[in-house]
Amino acid sequence: MKPFFYLVVACCLSFSLEAAYLFKNGKLTKTEEVATLSVQEHYALAMIAYEEKDWDELVHQSVILIKNFESTPFALEAHYYLGAAYFHLEEFEYSNRFLTKYLKKQATPKFFEEAITYKFQIAEQFRKGARKHLFGFETLPKWLPAREDAISIYDEVITALPHHDLAAYALFGKAQLLLQDEEYKSSIETYQVLIRRFPKHPLAIEAYIGVSEVYLIQSQQAYPDQDFLDLAEINLRKFRADFPSEQKVIIAEDLFLKMKEVYASDLYDIGRFYERTKKPQAAQIYYTRIQMKYPETEVAVLAKKRADHLQPLMLPTPSLATPPAEELLRSPLLELQPNDLTVQTEESSAPHESSP
Repeated sequence: MKPFFYLVVACCLSFSLEAAYLFKNGKLTKTEEVATLSVQEHYALAMIAYEEKDWDELVHQSVILIKNFESTPFALEAHYYLGAAYFHLEEFEYSNRFLTKYLKKQATPKFFEEAITYKFQIAEQFRKGARKHLFGFETLPKWLPAREDAISIYDEVITALPHHDLAAYALFGKAQLLLQDEEYKSSIETYQVLIRRFPKHPLAIEAYIGVSEVYLIQSQQAYPDQDFLDLAEINLRKFRADFPSEQKVIIAEDLFLKMKEVYASDLYDIGRFYERTKKPQAAQIYYTRIQMKYPETEVAVLAKKRADHLQPLMLPTPSLATPPAEELLRSPLLELQPNDLTVQTEESSAPHESSP
């Protein structure tokens, strides 16, 4: 731990020694950040850098405007241009920081939608794996994951532009990120918000598929709760109802079938267990249930084979079986002749009176 700490201190010291400083207005300021022209001239240089996509120069001029002309409208806009420049320099952490400052400093920012668009793109970069600098120092390596930052920025976009296309994409990105973090319930809820808010948006189709995917993963990684399968079936029915001619419905159907395979496999394993423990009747119950509940699965084919294999063991024992017809014909009862049988009637059983 100590060597790492010394490395951090050394990097910070080297950073501080690289630049020359001077005091201006009671503040320690880098010499290259001191204004040498009027505010209008520095702003014009910033605009030229922006048009020419000279992002380093845009950062330079924007910093001069912010530090030397803080109370002017030019400094307010400089926060936006600084955020834009840092974005194109792939310094997403700093870009987000200055865009946030820009949005908070004005009630109706001139570049409101543009700033929110940049924020959304930053969240996308963080979701895809972009990292932040250690301790927030620009000279230190980018090692820190930024997944939580991505979710926070997605929420900002959704709140700022609730019915804009960006909100739909932000909801979708957030749901995917929550799925990666194994926040299954939150992921499903986010997908469902997208579907309700943007019912005819192309991403609503992807959201229905996303919900099916989450239920499948839940059934694979956790105990296959029947509720998951029921909810997945409801999701599939809604998908078909909302997009009856959509070809991608087949993807959700395939995911639902894979879920059925998981549930059928679970029953099949129980049946095999009863087979190994010499309980064929119990095993047969589970194999039959598979064929009745999940007939379209591949596991149902295996269950039928095992059920057929067990069928001879399910027959009654010979001692309890019904005798064949030829044995019935040879029964001693049938060999008795009519005259051998004495039928005692009421008259024959009564005593005879003696004749007079």
